[in-house]
Amino acid sequence: MSKAEYYLEDIDKTAKKNPKEFFIPSKEERKSQNIGDIVRLHFVLNIEGNDLPRAERMWVEIFEKDIKGTKYKGHLTNQPQHLKSISIGDTINFEDKHIARTIIKKDDPRYIECVEKKAMVSEMVFSKNELVRFMYREETDREEDSGWRLFTGHESDEYSNDFKNIRLVDVGWLLDFDRTLFQPFKAGKNGEAFERENYKKGWIKVDDWESAE
Repeated sequence: MSKAEYYLEDIDKTAKKNPKEFFIPSKEERKSQNIGDIVRLHFVLNIEGNDLPRAERMWVEIFEKDIKGTKYKGHLTNQPQHLKSISIGDTINFEDKHIARTIIKKDDPRYIECVEKKAMVSEMVFSKNELVRFMYREETDREEDSGWRLFTGHESDEYSNDFKNIRLVDVGWLLDFDRTLFQPFKAGKNGEAFERENYKKGWIKVDDWESAE
């Protein structure tokens, strides 16, 4: 019996193995998806070949779910580039543990317009016992750039000016990493900055801040 061409990644297990690199929607978020919602699944390739990716990340539109919200059926909305056994429009059976990303619609109060764009984040943010304490948004001429810049507040100018200390990540990825970033991401406009002392204190808009640009 030949092996299957792919399997769906259990993102709970992957997140536990890679806690600093792999952030996922909450269990509640994954179980609350409804018919018509679109979610991203990771189809891990179970085939050999040169230059093949580890997985194809594709979107599925839900058309059926069980009463517990743990099992779903959906139609594949992408045409696979490497997999031959499935095609756009095919039915995919999956569970909440397979949902790696959800889409928040514009009429949802949780919607953030720049969620698919990139932010520049200090590597220090990802150190143990650190967090984002200062963030600002600046004008940018690149479509993929959200304009957001995030720091711990402990970086020296020398550290921040060295690009090897800056990581480019999706805003959506950052929200999975730290849900407390929602307020500034939601409200912040170009030319605005926000700061906080810790998680408990909450965010404060910095009224006298001016960009160095």
